[in-house]
Amino acid sequence: MRTERGLDRLVTFLDAVVAIAITLLVLPLIEVLTEDSGEDLGTVLSDNLGQFGAFALSFVVIARLWLAHHRIVESVGAYDGLFLWVNLFWAFTIVLLPFATAVIAEFGTDRLSLGLYVGTIAASSGAATTLTLLLRRRPGLRRRGVGADDVEVVPSVVVTGLLLVALVLGVVFPRVNFYAMFVLFLSGPVEQLVQRVRVRG
Repeated sequence: MRTERGLDRLVTFLDAVVAIAITLLVLPLIEVLTEDSGEDLGTVLSDNLGQFGAFALSFVVIARLWLAHHRIVESVGAYDGLFLWVNLFWAFTIVLLPFATAVIAEFGTDRLSLGLYVGTIAASSGAATTLTLLLRRRPGLRRRGVGADDVEVVPSVVVTGLLLVALVLGVVFPRVNFYAMFVLFLSGPVEQLVQRVRVRG
C-alpha cells in the first residue's frame, strides 16, 4: 500500500542523494589544497583550473537536474512501483555525476570521458522525462487539483533530445567535444516549434 508517509520518505531520500552528490564534488578540491606541495595559492589554483571548472559545471548541472525533478514532485500526490524505480534510476545518475566529473577533470575531452559525462546527464534527463510522462498519463499519481494539462511534457522531452544530440556530436566529432552542450540554448526555439506543430495538428 502506497502511503503519504512513503512518498515523503522517497522525496526526502532523493533530496539527500542530491545533497551528498553535490558535497562529493568538492572533496577532490579539498585534497588539492591539503597536498603539501610548497606552492603558493595562486599556483595551486591555476594548476588545477580544470578541476575547479569541472566542479563549477557539475554543481550547476546537478542543481538544474534537481530543480527539474523538484518541479515534477510538486505535482505528485502518490506513487506506484514504476514511479519508484524510475526515481531510483534518476538518483543513480545523480550519484554517478561526481565520478563522471572526476573523469573529465582527469582526462579532459577524451571521447570516453565526454560520453560518460554527457551520457549520464542525458540519462538523468531521460529519467525525469519518463517521470513527467507517467505523471501525465496516470491520474492516480497526481496531486489533487492537478490535471493532465498541468503537467508539461514538451520542455523535458526537448531537453532530453538535445542532450542526446550533444552526446552524439561530442563523441563523433572530437573537436566539438563539450561545445556540443551549447545545443541546449536551442531548447526555447525548439519548444516553440513543437508547440506550433501540436496546435496545427
